[in-house]
Amino acid sequence: MQIAVLGGSSLLGERMLPLLAQDGHSTSAFTRSPSRAPVPGVVWRRADDWQGLTLDTFLSFAPLWVLSDYLERLADTDVKRVVVLSSTSRFAKQASPDARERDVAQRLINAEEQLEQWATERQIQWVILRPTLIYGFGRDKNISQIARFIQRFGFFPLIGGATGLRQPVHGDDVVQACLSAMSTTDLASGAFNLSGGEVLPYHTMVNRIFHALGRPERTLPVPAGALKLGVSILSCLPRYRHLSSALVARMNQDLVFDHSDAHHRLGFTPRAFHLMDEDLPER
Repeated sequence: MQIAVLGGSSLLGERMLPLLAQDGHSTSAFTRSPSRAPVPGVVWRRADDWQGLTLDTFLSFAPLWVLSDYLERLADTDVKRVVVLSSTSRFAKQASPDARERDVAQRLINAEEQLEQWATERQIQWVILRPTLIYGFGRDKNISQIARFIQRFGFFPLIGGATGLRQPVHGDDVVQACLSAMSTTDLASGAFNLSGGEVLPYHTMVNRIFHALGRPERTLPVPAGALKLGVSILSCLPRYRHLSSALVARMNQDLVFDHSDAHHRLGFTPRAFHLMDEDLPER
């Protein structure tokens, strides 16, 4: 197939590009960086260089709201199917006490609706994939951030019982779902949740990170107000600016999403939550 990838230099994009090349697809990957490390079988293009492209499939790992900047150019490629990543945050953060998180949720909702309308008007197949908590490769902003905190301080703060249920999904399982969404010939347009293969309480998830790091379990019960203050201070640092005090409240909130539709229609069979050495930050 003739494929173009937006966000090819992202965490998941880097995992996807070699797989597309191995399968013999002709792949263009867009980047804002003038020089990217070569990937055999992949042509790097500037983000504004769409000249001469005729596509079978377009895949986006970029933040979904960015896609609106490219829809006009994409329409000129005669693309047949568009596969994009959204997030279950569109549901989980709609009622967040943090205005920034509510804004993210609304931007995801608006971008999904815009894509559906755009594709339907042009009779282009569209597939929206909504992962839950993505982890893997030691570079994600979820599990790896918890692991880095433990590596640095030797403990992890929790509020209440931290009983909120989670379904972490490995990045490679998300990549496989993308491949299936691109290649399944009789797939109808639609949106699919991609949740992990195991449901576990937040505190259990944290304890497994301790085990993977070879550290003794040291969780510290902290009053909600104190932890929110700590998160607010951390978010002033560049590495942690994505953190929100609303994360604290969600430790006891269930965030569980049914992926049975993705299983039946995409063959999505995610693994249980298990951390390998390569899933952890460098020590």
